[in-house]
Amino acid sequence: MFSKLTCIFILCKLVQYGLVLLTPRDQFDTSTELLLARFVSIADSSKFWNTHLWNKLLSWDSVYFMKAMISADGKPAFEHEFVFSQLWIHLVRFCSPTHEFYSLLKTAIALENLLHYLAAFILYFLTVKIFSGNLKSSYAKSLAEKTSVLFIFSSAAGFLTGIYSEPLSFTLSFLGIWARQSTIFTTLPKYIDLHYSRFLFYFFSTVCFSLATLNRPNCILLGIYYVFDLWQLLKNRKYGKAFIFPFLSGGFLFLTFTLQQFLIPYGIFCPERGAWCSTQILGPFTKQSFYGFLQSHYWNVGLFRYWTFNNIPNFIFGLPNIVILLYSSVYFSKIYPYYSLKPHIWISISLVTVILLFSHVQIINRISSFIPLHLWYLADRLLKTSNSKDHNTPRGDDKIAYYYILWLIFWIPLQTILFAYFLPPA
Repeated sequence: MFSKLTCIFILCKLVQYGLVLLTPRDQFDTSTELLLARFVSIADSSKFWNTHLWNKLLSWDSVYFMKAMISADGKPAFEHEFVFSQLWIHLVRFCSPTHEFYSLLKTAIALENLLHYLAAFILYFLTVKIFSGNLKSSYAKSLAEKTSVLFIFSSAAGFLTGIYSEPLSFTLSFLGIWARQSTIFTTLPKYIDLHYSRFLFYFFSTVCFSLATLNRPNCILLGIYYVFDLWQLLKNRKYGKAFIFPFLSGGFLFLTFTLQQFLIPYGIFCPERGAWCSTQILGPFTKQSFYGFLQSHYWNVGLFRYWTFNNIPNFIFGLPNIVILLYSSVYFSKIYPYYSLKPHIWISISLVTVILLFSHVQIINRISSFIPLHLWYLADRLLKTSNSKDHNTPRGDDKIAYYYILWLIFWIPLQTILFAYFLPPA
């Protein structure tokens, strides 16, 4: 398993970086060019590998990440740049041998690939842990292997070749889910309980989820695990465990998010910031999160704001993952139910709802990587189809899995090229 997944990972990355090398050097957008002109000498930026590989990976949000990484204190220069993870920026600066431009860039790329690689193995063991209680051990391992392979060939594609912060969040997310799952056991088909002796595992999950949320605010949806556990324990009158486990852990996650989004930014920017500062409701707490304000003010993110005629192509770009996330929720709740997957279903549906109503819809292709439900669905259907006598003709919901895999085969190389050339979709 280890050698197989490693070979697949290396092969996938070699193909992607090979495509980046073949992409034209002159990018469609000039942001990278302007960044290089400011921080790098012409002699350095014109070197072969810099020109043909490293410079091309500074596309889209990578420009903002790199700009903060190269700054004297690692902090953004402007207000809107605070949406780009400070946790990720400081991690790269800490791991880089020097704070020279290309040293930081190569360190960030190495870290992104390392985290992607480690996450594939964490997901393998997480899948085995979740499904081995309901399935034969051999099937659970086969399911885990296919899940990890699918995760390596992620729809995030080109974004996982550069210096984006997503890999840090999905690695922490998978580790946190594994830690929570290590604490929970099911005594009846619809009844969960927790081991007091494994409290540290459970609390470790909230540390992982909190760090993932500090890195990417959409990971606050992972708090649904604690809502689910709290409800189940209260329903079964396990009041002590309800307080010690999900209430405290969920409270820690909520407090972390509140401090980051509602309290600390107010102390930094107010009262000089004006409009946003005046929305306070209790002392320094504001009605709107700082991240939400920045997204709304600078990127026009808000309820139904993205639902315009000219954004129809972006909805089409995001449609495959919207369909697969929703259908995997139906699959594991109605067609092939697993009670232990219920919180995963809630999180998947919540993510799709938030993306459709409030966000730039096409980003679902990269930010959905922190949840694994759709990968389990695809892996399960691929396994069942391969074990079927009539596996050459996909039927029913197998068509969904089949066409999604075909889309990935087309999408991953295409999106990698588009990313390297600084072309949408972002």
